[in-house]
Amino acid sequence: MSYNSELASISRTPVSLLVLSLDYCGRVFGTSPCIATGEPCYNTWHTCKLKTAYLKTTKDYKFTSADAPLPFKAGERPYIKNIDLLPTEIKTNLTVSSRVKVTLYDEPDSDIGIDPYVSQRSSVQGTFWKKLLARGTNYKGRLAKLYEGFLGLPETDFVQKFVGKIDNITLDRTEVKVEIKDLLKSLSDIEVPPKLDIKLVCDMTPVSTEVTLSTVTGLDSPTGYVRLKDEIIYYTGVNPTTNQLTGLSRGYFGTTATEQKINDKVQKVRYYAPMNGFDILKTILQTDAGIDTAFIDTTNFDYWRDWPGGEVEFSAIVSEPTKLETLYFEIVDLLDCKSWVGEDLKITIRRNIPNEPGRVYHTITDDANIVLDSANVDLNAPSRFTRHLLYWDRKAIGKPDEVKDYNHLDIVIDADAENSVEYGDVIEKKIFCRWLRSGYTQEELIITYLKNTLTRQLFRQRDAQPILTLEVELKDSGIKTGSYIKVSTDELSQIDGLPLDRVVFQAVKRQQKENKVTLNLLQQSSKRWGFIAPNDCPDYTNATEAQKEYCFIVGNDDKMSDGSEGYYIY
Repeated sequence: MSYNSELASISRTPVSLLVLSLDYCGRVFGTSPCIATGEPCYNTWHTCKLKTAYLKTTKDYKFTSADAPLPFKAGERPYIKNIDLLPTEIKTNLTVSSRVKVTLYDEPDSDIGIDPYVSQRSSVQGTFWKKLLARGTNYKGRLAKLYEGFLGLPETDFVQKFVGKIDNITLDRTEVKVEIKDLLKSLSDIEVPPKLDIKLVCDMTPVSTEVTLSTVTGLDSPTGYVRLKDEIIYYTGVNPTTNQLTGLSRGYFGTTATEQKINDKVQKVRYYAPMNGFDILKTILQTDAGIDTAFIDTTNFDYWRDWPGGEVEFSAIVSEPTKLETLYFEIVDLLDCKSWVGEDLKITIRRNIPNEPGRVYHTITDDANIVLDSANVDLNAPSRFTRHLLYWDRKAIGKPDEVKDYNHLDIVIDADAENSVEYGDVIEKKIFCRWLRSGYTQEELIITYLKNTLTRQLFRQRDAQPILTLEVELKDSGIKTGSYIKVSTDELSQIDGLPLDRVVFQAVKRQQKENKVTLNLLQQSSKRWGFIAPNDCPDYTNATEAQKEYCFIVGNDDKMSDGSEGYYIY
C-alpha cells in the first residue's frame, strides 16, 4: 500500500498530520550537568531551574485528524478539527507567501508522553494546550510540517504538503488555532543587522584604534563592522573578556572618523561582500535566515545565476536593522526574477523571460481542460509601466528611500507608450538600489548592466499583462505554481476576433479544493528574446514550437513569416 494507490482507491479514510518541533532541553533533571534540585522542571527554557545547564534541542508534537482513528498509535493526538490554506501568489516580482491555519481541539490531559517527570508529580491538572503553551512560551518561529495520508499507511508514507514556521497560536475556550507561514515569509521576522544593546564605555578620539564596549556579544568575530553615529568602523580583533574591539580602521566605506562619546550607541553592520546576486540570495536564506538547504532549490538558483550570465556583482552595507524580506526581494526585483515556495516545499527562483530554450509547457484548452463557466479575466492595468527610475550608489549611512542619499540615477523611458497616440500617460516605477555602488567595480559595467536590465523589464511591462483565472480537473494537477502553459481560449481574443491560440501564460497562483484546481494565469509578453539557435534549426516557417524558443531572422517588414513580432537581442 502507498499514498498514490490509496489516493486512487474508492474506499479510504484520509488523515492529516501536523508536526510541531518545539524547543526542549536535552538534559535530565537532577543528573549532572543539570544539578538542579526540588520540584522537577518540564524540560523547557521557561521552566528551567538551572539555565546554565540548559541544552537546547527539539521535541516533535504530533497531531492527527479528530474525525479519524489514531493512524499510528504512537503518541499522536487526534486534535485536528480543520485546516485552512492560503496558497502562494506571485505578484509582479514579489510574493504573497502561503499560510496555513490549523484549528485543533483542547482537552484535559494526563501529561503522559509530554512531561518526562509526570510520575514524580503529586497531581496532574489542566488541558493539553494550555499547559503546553504555559511551559513553552517561545514557540514563534519554530518549525511546523503538515502531511496528508490515509488510515492504514505508515507515517513514512504520508506526503508532506507544507512546511513553515509558527507565526502565532491563539486559545479560544476548547480550541486552539495555530498559524503557520511559509519559510519565505518567515524572512519578515528577521532583521539584519539585529538590534543589539551595546554602548561605548569610554570616549573615542578620531584616531583611536581600540575601544571598550558594554558587551561584544552578538558582534561578528574576529573581524567585522560597527556603526557609531555617522561613522562605520572596521575591526580586526574581539576580546570577549575585556569587551574590547581592536585593530580599528576608522571612517570606513566613505564615512568620516569623528569623536565618539561614552554611552554612544554601537550598531552592528551587515556587509555583503561583492558577489553574484543569486549567491547573495542563497546567503540570505542559508546564513541570515538559517533555512536548511533541504528547503532551498539551490539547483535553480545556480542555473539562473549562470544563465545567460553577464550580471555585475552586487554588494551592500546595511548599517541599520532592516527586514530580511526587504533585502531579499530588492535583489529578486533587480535581477528581474520571481521567487516563491514551490509545491515541492522548496524556495525557488526563475527569471522573467517570455521564451526559453528547453522550457516545458503544459497545454490548456476550453474543450479539454477548462471547467465550463469557471473562467474570468482581470486585464491587470496596474502591471503596466512607461518608465523605470533606478537610484543607485547609496551613501553608506543614507536612508533607503531618500533620493538625496543616492549619487546616481538611471532612467529608461518608453516614449511611444507615453505618447498621446498610445497610452498618453506617465506611469513610473521608482527603484532605490542599495546593491550597486561605485568603488568595488567599474562604474561603466554597472551602467551597462542597469541599462540592459531596466530596458528588458520595461520591455516586458510597457503593456498590461492580463490574469486569467480558471478551474481545471485533477487530471491537470501537474500544473504547479510557476509553470508555463500554452492556453487556447475564447475568454480573450486576438486582434482578428479569433480566440487565443496557444498563447503563453505563467501560473502565479494555484489552489486545490476537492476535485478541482483553481489557477491564476499571468499572460506573458508577446515580445520574444533571441538566443543562439543550434546549427540544425530549419527556417522559421518549418521550425517546431520548441525550436522557436531560440532566435530567427526577421523578414523585410521586421516580422516573422507568420506575421508575428520578431526577436530582440537579450
